[in-house]
Amino acid sequence: MSFRKTALLIFSIFLLFSCENEKLKTKKENEFPVEVEILKSKERVRKIEYFGIISSKIINYSFLTAGRVKSVFVRKNQYVKKGTKLMQLETTGFNLALNASKNQEKQAESAYLEANKYFLKLEKVFKSGGISETDLEKSKLDRDIKMKDWEQSKINKEAKNEDFKQATLIAQTNGIVSDIIPKIGELVDAGAETIIIQGEGIFAETAISQKDLEYIKTGTKAIVKIKNHKSEGLVSYISGLPDFQTFRHTVKIDFSPSNRIKNTTIGQTVKIYFETNTVKGIWIAIKYISNDGQDFVNVVENNRLRKKKIQIIDFSGDEVRVLGLKENEKLITKGGLSIKEAYKVKVSNQ
Repeated sequence: MSFRKTALLIFSIFLLFSCENEKLKTKKENEFPVEVEILKSKERVRKIEYFGIISSKIINYSFLTAGRVKSVFVRKNQYVKKGTKLMQLETTGFNLALNASKNQEKQAESAYLEANKYFLKLEKVFKSGGISETDLEKSKLDRDIKMKDWEQSKINKEAKNEDFKQATLIAQTNGIVSDIIPKIGELVDAGAETIIIQGEGIFAETAISQKDLEYIKTGTKAIVKIKNHKSEGLVSYISGLPDFQTFRHTVKIDFSPSNRIKNTTIGQTVKIYFETNTVKGIWIAIKYISNDGQDFVNVVENNRLRKKKIQIIDFSGDEVRVLGLKENEKLITKGGLSIKEAYKVKVSNQ
């Protein structure tokens, strides 16, 4: 091949590659539209979330003395008012014991009065020199012993009278009879459960970690959610000692009459949100967070999509406070889920 032909071939190849490079240079990279939120530091009320149950005040009634059930005055699921008679034991034995204690008191009183009368008589004789001081002291000692016997008989009579009164159980508050354990004719031990009454008024109950005791106190506001209904309450009780198995502290939330949860049952599960202190930081909607083994969000950096790992540290409703983001960063709120990292993006809402 001649030199001229060779030079012409080389020039043609060079020209072809130059044209191709020009085409590549002029070809534009695809841009994907996204919407963003410019992050700013915000203040939010920290909300700590727990599951709980609806409870009510339960009163277990029992007799202070053993006996046989004579009468039951109420039935299961019956509404009772304070002062209603609930159950009674056989009182024959109590009557006999009370009458015997009354007789003992009378005898002890009579013995004391007789001994005191005798002592006063000897005291006059002693002053006239008719008896020794030793004889007078013996009479005084005998009188004092009989006085103590009389006082003891009074205490015994009051105890027997109290036993007689305790043979009848009286409702201490309004409520609904939840259960009646012994039947008529059965023997019951002192302190054994006989009637269980569910008191009026309900409260929410849960158990919180020791860490959250730093934020949740008596009087802390709580939102209790059951299905689509929310009621506001206040923490009324926190157990001082934790449960030794779970190491959690029992917490009770009371409701005002105007905020009481309606159409609920005892034992129903609820969500409880404790509203604690106000916290400032980067708060974002939880719906913008994804997870691939670790939580992350999509942001715009140099007009490209970047994944940023974050750490959730607080909750407030549908928002969370996070570490890993800074003010003025562009959080992608729409359009970022369909494209990959490093793709070029164009912000469409600015």
